[in-house]
Parts: sequence; C-alpha cells; structure tokens
Amino acid sequence: MTEIFKEFENRVENNNGTITVTYCHPTFPHFSGVCIYEEKNLIGKNKPIRQRILILSECEMGDVIEYIHKKSPLLSEDLIPINKLIRDHSYELAISN
Repeated sequence: MTEIFKEFENRVENNNGTITVTYCHPTFPHFSGVCIYEEKNLIGKNKPIRQRILILSECEMGDVIEYIHKKSPLLSEDLIPINKLIRDHSYELAISN
C-alpha cells in the first residue's frame, strides 16, 4: 500500500524545530495533505545521552485518504492501518531531514 505515496510529490521543510511534511498530487493538486512534527532534543539526567525525537503535533491528510479511497475503495476497518501508514511514511521523511 505504500506505493500510493509514490504518486504524491513530497516536500519537507524544517523551520526552527518544526518539520512540515507536505504531500501534493501533481495531476490533482486539490489532493494534498500535511503532517507537522515538533523536534525535541532530550539529554539524559544521569548519563550524557542525547536523543532526537519527533512528536507529531498536527496531521491533516483527509484529501490524501480521499484520493486513496478513489483509487481503491476503503472500508471503515481500513482507517486504522491507513492512519498508521501515513504516520510511518511521514515520519520517515521527517527523520531523514
């Protein structure tokens, strides 16, 4: 199912710790979506371990889900896997930035 995202153009922008992942269909621009992540750097209290984490703060992918539904009709039980698929895909794009 991840091949559906190959039909969208992806743009990743990092603006002072806010990472925005934008999806836009090149042929049908009204099918677009955005996921916004907040970047945090955690430093350990007892050990000097640093971790970079991303927190999904906003996700507006209704148009992308509608496009997926037009290509391959979705059932109500498909929404949780589609939601996870969107989060995983956008996270991979955001973390690689």
